[in-house]
Amino acid sequence: MKGLKYLIPKHINIKWKLTLWAAFLMIFLFLSYNVLQYFVIQNWVVNQEKQTLQKKMEEVTAYIQNSSFKGNVSESEHYLDVLNEKYQLIRIVKEDNSPLFTISDEVPQSWVAPKNVTKEELVEFSPKGDRLLIFRRPIEVNGFKGTVEIVRNLENFDSLINQIFMLVIVTGLVAILLSLFGGRLISFQLLKPINSMIRTMRGIKENGLKERVQINKQRDEMTELGVMFNELMDNLEKSFQQQQQFVEDASHELKTPLSIIHGHLSLIKRWGKDDPKVLERSIDLSLNETNRLINLVSELLALSRVEEPTTTMNSSINVKVKESLVEIVENFQTVNNDFEISSTIDISTDFTLKILKSHLEQIMIILLDNAIKYSTNEKVIQINVRHTDKQLTIEVKDYGVGIPKEELSFVLNRFYRVDKARSRSALFFMKYVNFHSFRSK
Repeated sequence: MKGLKYLIPKHINIKWKLTLWAAFLMIFLFLSYNVLQYFVIQNWVVNQEKQTLQKKMEEVTAYIQNSSFKGNVSESEHYLDVLNEKYQLIRIVKEDNSPLFTISDEVPQSWVAPKNVTKEELVEFSPKGDRLLIFRRPIEVNGFKGTVEIVRNLENFDSLINQIFMLVIVTGLVAILLSLFGGRLISFQLLKPINSMIRTMRGIKENGLKERVQINKQRDEMTELGVMFNELMDNLEKSFQQQQQFVEDASHELKTPLSIIHGHLSLIKRWGKDDPKVLERSIDLSLNETNRLINLVSELLALSRVEEPTTTMNSSINVKVKESLVEIVENFQTVNNDFEISSTIDISTDFTLKILKSHLEQIMIILLDNAIKYSTNEKVIQINVRHTDKQLTIEVKDYGVGIPKEELSFVLNRFYRVDKARSRSALFFMKYVNFHSFRSK
């Protein structure tokens, strides 16, 4: 079977490869079985013929030894004629290799020359194209010495073997046709899920990412392949939608400062350069918008780095959480003295977290900045930190506008924002939290 790969052209499609491989395998198994069966039957029939010949010799020699045989033909010829069978010869040979008498049924005496032997022998002989089985046994009775010869023509046996051989040939041809048909059927069944995937891919290419492979009820390897393909397409579609959302959000955030800068530059070009106050004001505002653009680009770069959490975590160090949080809260309270910022940090001073300190500070700054930005009349912010069941929980509570209940399930989706007009800070926090859970060392 190893050499069959050289018989199958490489350029044909997998459907015909499966068909031919299945056909070759079925033909090989069928022919191997039939050839084995042919030789088994042949050996079995030959052994049966030999056993029959030996039994016949036992009968002939027993009759001769138990009778008053003294070389007289007339006394034994009638009984031996009854013992003889069709396509068989019985002959008694004298010591000088001359026949004493012969009884034959459709076996010519000239095919086998009489031969006296001193020990028993069983040989095969094929004169005139026929197979003969010859059994010779020496006898000595009442002073007579000679040999009993029984010759059996295997013509019936050869006819049976030839019929079996022709049957093997005919069934082999039928097996070739059936194996081709069966191989085609097998390849069709095996490739059916793959063909479905190909049609789905073509549909995706023409109609977009909405197409999916139909999943059968039976759970096999092909079904698992279809399930994995659908899951891959779901992730791809989700990623594509997120990229679209990212482009939309980035465009929205970048458009405003660019428009402002463009407006001030146009103002300066028209008449502002002749007015020092207008010129200075426009330059200051343009610089502010430029700084905002720099911050936005930095946050976009931070978003791209979050896509590589392994590198970040590998370079992380153990940060004392309580110390860092106290410093951040103090800084925010100093800058925002119109807010009441309280904190309850229920962890020990030695408690550490494996994270970059800058990342922890950035997360807290984003949370507190959003809490301040979206607070309304009640300017109170509460920070609660606790450690339970190997999990660090940081809560920042404010009394601002909040998030609608129907939007809560989408908050941790990457690039998702409740209010499209909000800053990129909130967007960065959502993405960062989606990648990093706050778990202690």
